[in-house]
Amino acid sequence: MMVIRKDKSMIEMMKTAIKNDGILSLYDGLSAQLLRQLTYTALRFHIYELGKQHYVDEYNFIHRVFVASIAGLLAGCVGVPTEVVNTRMHVDRALPKESRLNYQNVFDGLYRIYREEGCQTLYNGWALSCMRAALLTIGQNAVYDQAKYHYMKYFNLDHDNKMVHLMSSTTAACVCGPILQPIEVLKTIKMNAKSGYFKSTIDEFNYMMRFGIRGLFRGMVPSLLRLVPNTIIIFLVYEQLRLKFGYYVKNVD
Repeated sequence: MMVIRKDKSMIEMMKTAIKNDGILSLYDGLSAQLLRQLTYTALRFHIYELGKQHYVDEYNFIHRVFVASIAGLLAGCVGVPTEVVNTRMHVDRALPKESRLNYQNVFDGLYRIYREEGCQTLYNGWALSCMRAALLTIGQNAVYDQAKYHYMKYFNLDHDNKMVHLMSSTTAACVCGPILQPIEVLKTIKMNAKSGYFKSTIDEFNYMMRFGIRGLFRGMVPSLLRLVPNTIIIFLVYEQLRLKFGYYVKNVD
């Protein structure tokens, strides 16, 4: 939805994809997404947790935002190549047949980009990708921790529970979606473009704005339908792993 020229709804896009290529076409880019989650997402969480243990005042949201920004930027640098392949695989079927790349999987995509377009193409849109990673980590991790703190304080809870985790992760996803979408659209346009297609970021921005202000939020509904359950599942699983296999750091007065 972010890169096609016609203004189509999510339902129309899904119907077209299933009709032309079958229901499995809805899972294009799955291998790239899985590899990205195993590397980039895991690194985001790990760096954020390390920073939280050593540099964050648990009552100061600005501290959390700072650590989340650093974690997102560092993890974003690592995740750019798989992000490029993931983006291209997602939009490939929306392109004319003569323009399709037809990557078989994430490793085929990484190899072909390196061989056909050069190593630098694997880092196409790296600045936007790192910026997105920073905003995502702020919107997910920092907002989640802040929401959990306030929910526990409001309900006067000594220990968090699954309901608090659910409410906090839903809050984080709803905050994260709108602040992330404009940079997500611009990043997708940049990563999907062949080398030299756009002369500058201004051209990419103008292309994004071809539908007016709605261009900033194209694909918002499917993005939220992905982001909300994704964020909820991530944090519910994460918290259970922390409770079962992690440890608590006792405060020393």
